This record gives sequence, structure tokens and C-alpha cells, in this order.
Amino acid sequence: MATRRPHLRLALAGGLLSVCLAGAHVSLATPAFAAAAADLDADGLANGVDPDVDGDGIANGDDRNVDGGIAASGPKAGRYVGDKLANDDRAELDIDADGKPDDAATETDIDGDGRPDDSADELDIDGDGRADDALDELDIDGDGKLDDAVAETDIDGDGKLDDAAAEPDVDGDGRADDSDDELDVDGDGRADDAANEADIDGDGRTDEAANELDIDSDGKADVAADEADIDGDGRSDADDDDVDGDGRTNQIDRDDDGDGRPDASDSDRNGDGEDEHEHEHED
Repeated sequence: MATRRPHLRLALAGGLLSVCLAGAHVSLATPAFAAAAADLDADGLANGVDPDVDGDGIANGDDRNVDGGIAASGPKAGRYVGDKLANDDRAELDIDADGKPDDAATETDIDGDGRPDDSADELDIDGDGRADDALDELDIDGDGKLDDAVAETDIDGDGKLDDAAAEPDVDGDGRADDSDDELDVDGDGRADDAANEADIDGDGRTDEAANELDIDSDGKADVAADEADIDGDGRSDADDDDVDGDGRTNQIDRDDDGDGRPDASDSDRNGDGEDEHEHEHED
């Protein structure tokens, strides 16, 4: 009696490799598929170093679906290769198909355009056609988590946490968080001094929270003597009517500089580094 061989069927859907064996269905996560398809267009260049991952003739930095298209040349010319998920599709978790999830600490060039995500000349980190500092860019690194979501702890996807001292540019727009022309530190489309901006640096801690010690995430503690603009709105604390950027003017705010100390017991209420009590005694 002949031995019946098990039926094996492979299918690709939504970036997952599905295997059907003898009626059983198993889904293999993207890394397993990435290992099997490390060179999507079979041009001899691994996806991680290929300037045109899908071989469609459009460079990764200009391709709105980096890992999916009709190959223009090579062994797969004329055939569709890869997925059909646009770079900004929430289901697209590995834009350049290099086997590293877009929100992984080891993924330093999300769209595979050859420019590191934290470089000054990378102005569209996820390659979705929207500039990182554009008002309609709500997910800068294209990892499926909105920039103002509590779960988004690395807005620009450069592997550095948003509230880390080593992160000088939270939204990766090329403007340092403490520069005068950076008016939207976390790139969520709300100006740092807007009344509805409750978390300026997008680190998940509200600006008025007692454990928020660096409101604009510029690496300088809010109570530091060299912190001249606590909320990073471009106005010095001495001239700012809302020093901590919590939407309440200093006149009605019980903690002007947002340092967790009530103004009544704070010798430096506006966080400008000068002791107001000393000035009162001088007067």
C-alpha cells in the first residue's frame, strides 16, 4: 500500500507566512518569513541594504510601499513581489522588509532609504510622503502607534526613548527639542504652547504631573539653573505667561513652572533660575 504524503501549502497574507500541513494551519510571524525572503526582488541584494527593495524602479525613499510592487528588472521582472500594504498602513510593521520590526530598537532606518532615522536630513522617517513635522503626520515612525499615544515611547523610532537624556530630537524633524524654532517637540500636530497640548514631549507623562521633571525633553531638568524655557515654546520663562505650558496662565496656575512645588512654597515660581524671595527682600 502506497504511503500518502502530507499535503503542504504555503500562502502569504498580510505579511505572515501561512503553512497548511495535513489540514493543520500554522502562522509564522514576520521574522520567519523575512528570513525566507531576505531578498524580495531576487536581485542579489538583501532587503536590508537594497535601495529598491521590491525592484519596482522606485527608490525606497520615494516608494509609498517599499516592500511591494511589480519588479521592473531581474529574475522577477513583470511579477508582483511583496505585500500590498502602504507604508502608512497600520498593518505594515516592517516597511523595508529587513526582518526588523519598525519599532525595534535595532531598526535605525525604518524606510530603508539609507538615511538613519535620527539624522538631520531624514525628514520623512516612515516614507509615507508626509514630512515628519507636517500637521497631518500622526505616526512619524509608522509603527502603528499614534505619536500622542501613551504606548508610543519612541516617536521617531530611532531606538532612543523620548524621555532619554540621549534623545535630543523627540520627533526626528531635524530641530533640536531645545531650539527656538522647535514649536512642536513631540510632532503631534499641537503646538507646545497650545491649550490642548497636555504632554509636550509625548513621553506619556502629563506636563503637570509631579513625576514629569523635564517637560520639553531637552535633557535639562525643569528646575535646572540653565533651563531657560521649561515648556520649549521658544519664549524664555521670564517672558512666558504660561511657563510650564499646561494651558493655564501663570496668574491662575498654582505651580507656574510645573516642578511639583506649589508656588506658595517655591522660591523660583517661574523657573527662571532666580530666587523671587530674594528680590522681594531687596524691594
